[in-house]
Amino acid sequence: MNSSSEKVLAFKTCCSLPAYDQNLEIHLVNRGARPVTVQSHFDQEGVFGSMRVETLFPSGPMDIKPGETKAFYCTMDEERFKKTRRLIFYDDEGNRYFCTDFT
Repeated sequence: MNSSSEKVLAFKTCCSLPAYDQNLEIHLVNRGARPVTVQSHFDQEGVFGSMRVETLFPSGPMDIKPGETKAFYCTMDEERFKKTRRLIFYDDEGNRYFCTDFT
């Protein structure tokens, strides 16, 4: 939460477009033995219930090879994030991946 992603995104985006509103950086690590294609949305579960977040950058499916780490960025309300128990990502086969480590 509140990573300094502005400079990273400006470097990574075409034409160095600014992305000032991105305050959450999510690193997904493929700890499996096969490649996974992750969709660019996740479900956020917490004391508030469940909600779908579809505003991830980069958009579109992302391939993650075994042992590889990929980063997603989005805008997140900090108070809502503090009440989050887990994030659930989905692959192109409908499998769910639960993320509970928010370090």
